[in-house]
Amino acid sequence: MNTLWQDLRYGVRVLAKNPGFTVVAVLALALGIGANTAIFSIVNAMLLRPLPYTDPERLVVLWETNPNLANVYLRTHNEASPANFLDWQQQQTVFADIAAFRWNDYNLTGSDAPEQLTGNPMTANMFDVLKVKPLIGRTFQPQDADPKSDRVVVLSYGLWQRRFGGNQNVLGQTITLNGNPTTVVGVMPADFEFPAAFSELWTPLRFATDTPPSRGSHFLYTRARLKPGATIQQAQAEMETIAARLRGQYPDTNADRSIHVVGLHESTVEFAKTGLLSLLGAVGFVLLIACANVANLMLARSSARHKEIAIRTALGASRWRIVRQLLTESVLLSLLGGAGGVLLALWGLDLLLASVPKEFSLMLHGWNQIRLDRWVLTFTIAVSILTGLLFGLAPALQASKTDLNEALKEGGRASVGHARRRFRGALVVLEVALALVLLIGAGLMLKSFMRLMEVRPGFDPHNVLTAQLSLPSTRYAKPEQVVNFYQQLVARVAAQPGVESVGVINYLPMAGSGGTNSFIIEGRPAPKQGDYPEANFRIASPNYFQTMRIPVIKGRVFTDFDKSDSLRVALINETMAREFFPNEEPVGKILRDPAGQNPTQIVGVVGDIKHFGLDDAPEPYLYVPHTQAAESSMMLVLRSASEPASLTAAVRREVAALDRDQPLNNIKNMEQRIAETSTPARLTSFLMGVFAALALVLASVGIYGVIAYSVAQRTHEIGIRMALGAERRDILALVVRQGMTLVIIGLGFGLVASFVLMRWLASKLFQVSATDPVTFTAVSVLLALVALIACYIPARRATKVDPMIALRYE
Repeated sequence: MNTLWQDLRYGVRVLAKNPGFTVVAVLALALGIGANTAIFSIVNAMLLRPLPYTDPERLVVLWETNPNLANVYLRTHNEASPANFLDWQQQQTVFADIAAFRWNDYNLTGSDAPEQLTGNPMTANMFDVLKVKPLIGRTFQPQDADPKSDRVVVLSYGLWQRRFGGNQNVLGQTITLNGNPTTVVGVMPADFEFPAAFSELWTPLRFATDTPPSRGSHFLYTRARLKPGATIQQAQAEMETIAARLRGQYPDTNADRSIHVVGLHESTVEFAKTGLLSLLGAVGFVLLIACANVANLMLARSSARHKEIAIRTALGASRWRIVRQLLTESVLLSLLGGAGGVLLALWGLDLLLASVPKEFSLMLHGWNQIRLDRWVLTFTIAVSILTGLLFGLAPALQASKTDLNEALKEGGRASVGHARRRFRGALVVLEVALALVLLIGAGLMLKSFMRLMEVRPGFDPHNVLTAQLSLPSTRYAKPEQVVNFYQQLVARVAAQPGVESVGVINYLPMAGSGGTNSFIIEGRPAPKQGDYPEANFRIASPNYFQTMRIPVIKGRVFTDFDKSDSLRVALINETMAREFFPNEEPVGKILRDPAGQNPTQIVGVVGDIKHFGLDDAPEPYLYVPHTQAAESSMMLVLRSASEPASLTAAVRREVAALDRDQPLNNIKNMEQRIAETSTPARLTSFLMGVFAALALVLASVGIYGVIAYSVAQRTHEIGIRMALGAERRDILALVVRQGMTLVIIGLGFGLVASFVLMRWLASKLFQVSATDPVTFTAVSVLLALVALIACYIPARRATKVDPMIALRYE
């Protein structure tokens, strides 16, 4: 311990005597370690942190599978129908219990201004499946699910604080949700975010007792807890057996359907996993480049200390003692770099968190938990120590190989052995290869993002304001009441100055939700049971297509004459016309529901739109008029002549004039919604670009440092060459060739590595190949040009060597 303390004190003195070296090394390490700390804090919060439940590894998600769906993801991630869910509960033996929930909007009315909240009706056993306790009060009891019992609600901590001031007297208080008196029975802890951070309340999910549960409507999300000792594989096998049994019993609705069991943690992180691991790999490359830079600095500095090391060796210091002293200095450097990295990470995280829209961040699991906690700091300390050992070990071993006779000769020049030169060259090759991989990854992501931004959504998003309304069934129980409200609202808003057009639709593009319906085509052979074609189903008002400027390809759009007592009509999009009516005229064709009821005539074809994001693949869409399929929850869209946000107050005023208890929620312009859907691609591209730029700077500095040091070491040789008649251009070419040879070798290794590693990014790219030749070529040329400049500066300095001075060198 005493010798270690001596090494530490001596190391501090050595670093303090060389402030230039220390500052450069610490800065390089701070950039690498800081980037790793920032990204690891995100990975820790979103991927590694255990879910906040008891025994979370036993929690699983059950999805229905449907191979007939167009969307590849939904084929294995389909919601359950109520009847199927109840059958699963009764027939399974591998789970302690299965629970279900759905999404719902709630209008909270009362003494304060009306407010629309997002929450979840859930089966009464959900809290027991999750094994979570309320902060105050209680959760649901089995009798709460009885449709005849009094309505109860459990509040989120955030809603309790914001709306009720954190008053514990809220327990037992009656509030009005969707027009129904509801008793508050509990409040959940602040860290309870289920199923997402924006869920603000929970109510019991109640199944009607007077009618059988639906088997054809799929809207339930399930959670289950494995029994002690049971595995996911056993659960998968049993649920497949149950699915096969249900296929035989209910061929009309369950044909081709099965069940997919996946761990809750895996299901929660699957969307973010690839992107975050890619970023973690990128910052790992940045750190390796920083390590290579500092290792080169340490090698250069060890040459200047060869006499000191020789004297210590002559006085009896063992090679291990020398290595330990040098490693102590490198670890001190890396710990200083780690301290600087923590400061950079704090600053970088603040910028990153502020750059992500709040609405989008609420959808990301663990985003609210991103911080530099003890696990992140432990990671930073461990990385700092390992980094110090990584970049310090090789220079320490090289420096400890000392020729005492040569080193102690007075006036003798410090020589650099071939092994040391080869090692420094290898470090440059490594830096160039790693930088090239990062630059190619960033180039592919940037090109992908640019391609994404060039996509037209199928409508005109400029000057369009959107807002959500959900009418409570207690006040709007009849379809005609719902239709009348929205017709009046559209008319009143359309009359406002500056409003060009107004419409409503149940699922707005870029709003993150949607639904599908099955159908059959009249006059064609009936499909086999359960194999009915499906299309995305939308309910819209007549002016919706005009407001969104969705082109009408043929036929007509809805009119005020399309009423509930007239012929049912529908519009289809181009993709549906192409898939289901090839070489036919779709206008005039009749669609029916799978039971052969509700004949609906196609009256027009409209253009395709991007619904969930700009990277959406074309899918069939079926639109029906709101007057013939009344829906209480709708999105209002209005097009204005100028800035649409200025009309928000007028829209609120018109809504209040029709119903003072009706809140207006989720108010955004259409361009903002499109920007939010592209946030992951924008964020990943930006971060990859930042890390690639860091890698480029560090690599160019590393190349410059090696060539500059080489020029300094070869001053005597250069002087001799010039004295023997070498021209300045010959010296310039000699030095540049030395550096560019290493660069070209590094580019070769980097291209090979990129061809292998870029396939990891393939799933994140849009209309760009993971081996895009243009990107590979352009990035290689860019890096080569930067490296050429880094080689040229010290090479030009070499041409200015005075032969007379060089020949007297040392």
